[in-house]
Amino acid sequence: MDSNEIKSPSRIADEAETAGREAFQATQGYARESKRIGRNTVESIRANVDDARQTGREAMDAIQGLSSDAKEIGKDALNTGRVYARDAVNATGGKIRDLRGRMEDARESAERYVAEEPVRAMLIAAGCGALVMALLLAAAGRRPYRTY
Repeated sequence: MDSNEIKSPSRIADEAETAGREAFQATQGYARESKRIGRNTVESIRANVDDARQTGREAMDAIQGLSSDAKEIGKDALNTGRVYARDAVNATGGKIRDLRGRMEDARESAERYVAEEPVRAMLIAAGCGALVMALLLAAAGRRPYRTY
């Protein structure tokens, strides 16, 4: 075996950490794209509150599942990478491709849904925006409602 192919444990860990960070950054990019799609949807549709509430709940469940999956993928990539760096880099690449495929499928599905159900889609986007705002306020340590 060529000595140039042998990597130190710290180098392997650094490479795995970099791969995990890149996977996280790719996930953030998908989140930004989802936000942009939601914003454009809100601008192009009308309100239908009753049907949208149930659809919004279903969409939030799906979003929470995807978010949880993405978080677990990132954790697994980092932990595995520290011990088995080369395998983790390859696995992370596969997971990113898989996630890209899933995100593309989700984007196409969202576009179809918006075309078929514009009112529901607008209300889902509004609900997601409200949830994001509530999470941001909670993360900032502020209360969304003041009591006097």
